[in-house]
Amino acid sequence: KKGYGKTTFSKAIAKLLPKKLLAIKGCKIHDDPTRPACFSCKKKILEKDKVELTWFPRKWIRIPGDPMMTTRQLVGGISIQKIREGYDLDHPEVFSPGRLLKAHRGMAYFDELGAIPSALQTLLHELLEEKQITTPEGDIIPMRIDTIAIASTNPANYRGTADIKEPLLDRMEEIPIGPPATLEEEIEIGLRNMSLKIGAKIPFWHLKVLATIVRLARNKDSRMGNKIEFEPSCRATIKLFDHVRASATRKGRKSVMLIDYGCNYETIKLGLRSRMGLEYEGEREKDKVIERLAEDAINKICTEIYAKIPRTEFSMLMEEISEMCEREPIDISKEIEFNVYPSTFRVIRKITTDKDEYNSAFEIIIEAIRRCTGLIEKVGPGKYVYTGYTT
Repeated sequence: KKGYGKTTFSKAIAKLLPKKLLAIKGCKIHDDPTRPACFSCKKKILEKDKVELTWFPRKWIRIPGDPMMTTRQLVGGISIQKIREGYDLDHPEVFSPGRLLKAHRGMAYFDELGAIPSALQTLLHELLEEKQITTPEGDIIPMRIDTIAIASTNPANYRGTADIKEPLLDRMEEIPIGPPATLEEEIEIGLRNMSLKIGAKIPFWHLKVLATIVRLARNKDSRMGNKIEFEPSCRATIKLFDHVRASATRKGRKSVMLIDYGCNYETIKLGLRSRMGLEYEGEREKDKVIERLAEDAINKICTEIYAKIPRTEFSMLMEEISEMCEREPIDISKEIEFNVYPSTFRVIRKITTDKDEYNSAFEIIIEAIRRCTGLIEKVGPGKYVYTGYTT
């Protein structure tokens, strides 16, 4: 499926290849001196007493699925200009290899193979299976390409997905790649692939909230899942991590907070709008779905946080929160001296021992109490007041 690491998977396989190999110097496809494939290298070995060799690094060549791709782009072509200049047909300057030939002795990754024109898929099948190409005139040209071919495609029901020809598909082994099995794996993939490697810290509870938003959108049994036709992939998780970190860093915070999700979850919407599709498309409807997904995810993680508050500390914790907002609402964006409030400090330390995350931890604790008990009211972005026990 789209966005679940097909390209990353192919690159990981490519790392199993030797780091470098010997090739005939000057060969555009890095031919094997013991088994040359191209005509110019064969001639060089037959006619010369000595053939100079060189090392080349492992190769991973991406071949994007393009409906307008030509034979020249895929396999290669002859330069008429070089022939006019007097070069022989077997001269290395005459033939320009295409992407597939450049993957000789390496890996060719076909990104969306089905999008390649049907005629080229037939040519590809013959080249990989029979090690030859049949020209439009019926001539057979031997071409012993030694490459590992990995191809990807999305499910047939995805927009823009084209079919792979059956004979070609029959020669391949199919490996389904889908979403991560667990929340922990989702978070790990998101962190590993973030663009912003430095900046404000993202505490574990925010990682869980953001990853849960995406996973709820994939879950057809969730409240909003049945409205979503095209589910968000791991790219959505990665972008949500990037966006909230960017927001917190830009505002000079040490760690991410709920207020970094934006007013009406605008930051979350930014990361999800283009990465999911509804059965009945509409930007307003999509925004409402994203808001509900965010609310459901926050409710879920807040319930877990609330369960971590020791019952023996709860009464004193509420007294201290009441004291904090006696004159004005608690402003979570401001630094708070937690050492003055021992019970609050102990509860925070139950959640995190990182000083940079204390304010963020206090915010999620307050939010958890608000959502689970109603003893706290949110009066503005990042601002809370104690309302007391309700009857």
